[in-house]
Amino acid sequence: MTEDDLRSRRISAALAGHRGEISQARAFLVDPDATTRRIALGALERLNELTTDELRVGLDDSNVSVRRRALEISARRTDVEIESYLGDPDASVADMAAFSLGEREEVGAVEELTKMARGHSDELCRETAVAALGALATTAGADRSAILVCLLDAMDDRAQIRRRAVLGLFQFEEPEAQLAVESALNDKDRQVRAVVSELLGVVSD
Repeated sequence: MTEDDLRSRRISAALAGHRGEISQARAFLVDPDATTRRIALGALERLNELTTDELRVGLDDSNVSVRRRALEISARRTDVEIESYLGDPDASVADMAAFSLGEREEVGAVEELTKMARGHSDELCRETAVAALGALATTAGADRSAILVCLLDAMDDRAQIRRRAVLGLFQFEEPEAQLAVESALNDKDRQVRAVVSELLGVVSD
């Protein structure tokens, strides 16, 4: 398989999504080249022709980039289960699962998202989980008390995670949430302080 062959198939898969070539795009879903499969997923989604079964196959692909693309597509669809992918061995896939669950406002995922926010070894996964929980904080049916406790705990994590936690905590009226936000005006990270200042409408250094 030459580089020219790869390039040609990848271009063809992409063009199929713009030309309405459904059969062509579908054929590329089983291409031996992972990048071509990933592009084909996007092409069929663009054409509104990606079936639930095809999306599930993409979610279970052996290649990380294909699984990640399938999860990205799943953020706009609710016909596939994606919570289990929070446990994907690849951090970038787990991170995309957390993002998509937040986009879907999937209240049933709060428990697993809190586990990720508290204990995942990858800080980007923890950050995305905290952001997703913040998005779920105002969603009907979500376990707000569990989200609140998790966001408060996140205020002891790294700066970028504290920034996400502040945004989530600002949506709570509970005294402990308000106190945590106000206390963050004195956070050691300047960007955290800037976020809080903007939320509270006060001036900080």
